[in-house]
Amino acid sequence: MNAYEHLIPARRREVARVSLHALGAHRADHRRLDVRCSRSHHVAAVYDTSSGLVYAASAGTQAHGSRARVDTPHHGDRHGAEHVDLLTEIDTRVMDDRLPAWCGCGPRTLSRADLRRAIADGERHVQLL
Repeated sequence: MNAYEHLIPARRREVARVSLHALGAHRADHRRLDVRCSRSHHVAAVYDTSSGLVYAASAGTQAHGSRARVDTPHHGDRHGAEHVDLLTEIDTRVMDDRLPAWCGCGPRTLSRADLRRAIADGERHVQLL
C-alpha cells in the first residue's frame, strides 16, 4: 500500500502542493514528464518530490508556460493557479483516475494511470493528439 493512498483527496493535494513548493525556483530540474498538446501548448508536468511523483497542471485558460506573465483579470483573480495532486497508484473502484488539465486549446482530462505508465516506460515527453 502506498503511504499516501489512504489520504482524502484534499489532504493528498495539500501534501503535493507543499512538496512541489519545497523544490523552489529550480523545480524544472526535478521534472520527470512534460505533457503538451498537438499545438505544443504546455498541458501538465510531473515532478519527482520528497513525497513521490507530483502532477501539476495550470488551472484555467492561462497556457503561456511557466516563464510567461500570468493572466490577471480586472478584479485580481488569478487564472494561472495550479491543480496539483500526488500521482499515486489508486484503487479506481474508489477514486477517479482522471486529472484535470488545461491549455490554449481548452480543458482536458488526463489519466493518472497513463501518466504513471509513461514514466515507468522512461518517457520524458508526451504529445497529446
